[in-house]
Amino acid sequence: MNIIFDGRRHGFGNNGGSRTIIKCAEVLNRLGHKCYVVGRDNFTWFKHEPTINKIPKNVDAIIAVSAGDSLSLAKAKASIKAWYIRAHEIWWYNEAQLAEYYRDKRFINIVNSSNLKNKLKSLGADSTVIYQGIDFDWWEDRKLRRNDIIKIGALYSSQPRKRWKDFIKLANILGTDKYEYVAMGGSKLNTKFKFISKFIHNANVEQLNDLYNSCHIWFAPTELEGLHNVPMEAALCGCLIVCGDEPMNGMIYDYAFPDSTAMVYERKNIDHAAELIKNPNWNLIENMQKRLRDNIRTREDNMKKLVKYLENL
Repeated sequence: MNIIFDGRRHGFGNNGGSRTIIKCAEVLNRLGHKCYVVGRDNFTWFKHEPTINKIPKNVDAIIAVSAGDSLSLAKAKASIKAWYIRAHEIWWYNEAQLAEYYRDKRFINIVNSSNLKNKLKSLGADSTVIYQGIDFDWWEDRKLRRNDIIKIGALYSSQPRKRWKDFIKLANILGTDKYEYVAMGGSKLNTKFKFISKFIHNANVEQLNDLYNSCHIWFAPTELEGLHNVPMEAALCGCLIVCGDEPMNGMIYDYAFPDSTAMVYERKNIDHAAELIKNPNWNLIENMQKRLRDNIRTREDNMKKLVKYLENL
């Protein structure tokens, strides 16, 4: 198939969503399809096939990668028009507008998580779940953890939905006698956060492996996600995942299950999160890793599923 990932509205930058699309395109091309990524290219985390500026002719499927890009689908010239919804983007459009776009019958909705499928259903729209998959060869448990202190990691972002403030609350509750705190992110860390012992800005895969492998616990308080990549990566590197039970956090319906694969605290109750961390269940790490391998599966598995789905429309 000739497939386009259309990101012309917002382009591609140093963030997990852009990385997902670029990697998916690489896999589709490796599988023998022709896949182009269209849109402004500001992605520098790793070398990749450059994006293009215009949609070429003779395209089988055009897949919008954001709410803004979905607006151009009605006029697109392709037999298949789809929107790969990877977040409920209320930072770009209000919920009423998004609901209207979701219900547009001129294109199909593909979502990357069960929580997004549930959200669209609540707004009167159909969708099909196809995960972006995991690059399992990127992540490994290198057994680098110290035994004298529990290290907790988190994603830093200035976006309120990432809930960095909950990590600050957690550190204030637990203190620094028995715990150490590290972080990574695409935003530069504010120097006022003195409790962070190490921060990596725009980390490459090798740096991420080392950071995840230094942590015993990965704290994921985020909300309004699709399928949240970072905790999956940390789990594969040997971290115990601690997250909230927000229904839109990109974990709770797909791989982070209470007392099964993750330690899950009551919504925004950071005192509860701290109590769980004080009594960690390390056995959940192996359960989580098995869940990711058996159910989320590889990026190749999921791109094969995507093509099969498109071909059967």
